[in-house]
Amino acid sequence: MADIQPFRGVLYNTERVRPADVLTQPYDKINAEMRERYLAASPYNLIRIELGKEEPGDAESNNKYTRAAALYRQWLTDGILRRADKPAFYWLEQSFTPPGGSKKLTRRGLIGRVRLHRWDEGVILPHEHTLSKPKADRMSLLRAVGSQQGQIFMLHPQAIPTPRLSAPLYSLVDDYNVTNTVWEITDPAQIAAIQAALQPQKFYIADGHHRYETALAYRDEAGTEASKYVMATIVDMNDPGLVILPTHRTVANLTSFDPRQFRKKLAGSFHVGQVSSLSDVVPSGQGGCPSHELGMFDGTGFFTLRPKDPAALKPLFANKPPLWDTLDVAILHVAILEALLGIDEVRLREEANVTYWREPEKALEQVQTGKAQLAFFLQPTPVSAVKAVADARSRMPQKSTDFYPKLLSGMVMYEVQ
Repeated sequence: MADIQPFRGVLYNTERVRPADVLTQPYDKINAEMRERYLAASPYNLIRIELGKEEPGDAESNNKYTRAAALYRQWLTDGILRRADKPAFYWLEQSFTPPGGSKKLTRRGLIGRVRLHRWDEGVILPHEHTLSKPKADRMSLLRAVGSQQGQIFMLHPQAIPTPRLSAPLYSLVDDYNVTNTVWEITDPAQIAAIQAALQPQKFYIADGHHRYETALAYRDEAGTEASKYVMATIVDMNDPGLVILPTHRTVANLTSFDPRQFRKKLAGSFHVGQVSSLSDVVPSGQGGCPSHELGMFDGTGFFTLRPKDPAALKPLFANKPPLWDTLDVAILHVAILEALLGIDEVRLREEANVTYWREPEKALEQVQTGKAQLAFFLQPTPVSAVKAVADARSRMPQKSTDFYPKLLSGMVMYEVQ
């Protein structure tokens, strides 16, 4: 059963810094241009802790992790960061317009510390696999700093009481024009009611699998009471502001590729229909296309692809994880990339052929400029599929979900040492 507790958060002191100048996107979403912009925004920007720079002469006693730890301690001493007076939950509201949309949405979530569980305990469930390199980096930072700056994004299936809120701690507009507002909840009655509603539920990880597994490993290493928990923002699966964006694919470096011959191969298992423009292969909203319909641009035109008989594709999934045959992204990976183009899971991990894009226009441009030979356009993965895959103890192919917007790092921090 899930255990979520209030905690004494470490927060930026808004009398000393503007939140918009110091908070960042999650570490794995920060590119080189964003990093330089964060560095220029403030000498106290979290980027200096979350993604410190390597320097000549770095050694075990002086490196980006030890420098991050020194900065964290110094900022506490100088009053840039402050520890909350008492344990609290934190309430987050993010107001935004999704990419390609026109309607303003608000997503709401509760920030607390969640007791860690191994995957096999079935209390907290993942939906995708992790890689070893990001976990090693996050573990080195966690050991050095002793604090979690980024949020694990979790989902819960049933509603919780909506808290009564007073004045927010702060509000800011981030890089993607998302308004992020944070409140503190310290009332014991409200905290108890929220805990009671969440206690019988399972939690599902939306984003942050690497950091969750890092926290598990750190718990087993440190053995402290605080390390038995991980900081997380949990969001109701039925929240009207919960948005999953599709991640489109381009394929390059194919030898002797002939678009016409490839379409003939596709026609063996898929209805291939030619359409006139990008808007005809990209859904206008969640669930905007028929089930299992994919879009494609091959340099000569736009096409829709739909399985002629989904049951006939099932043998291709004989050695794949459960429920893959129900996922659009897995149908693309298994029935097209692997079966027709020879791009198996090993080549996907090596990223020798496939590149991932949030913006369909950028994927299209790759083919139009000759940098790729094919672009495939996907529908968003529904949250119901995320839950079903996790409940089946399965994992989705990589880059199956893109929950939007992301949770900023530095909103609240949780000390594990």
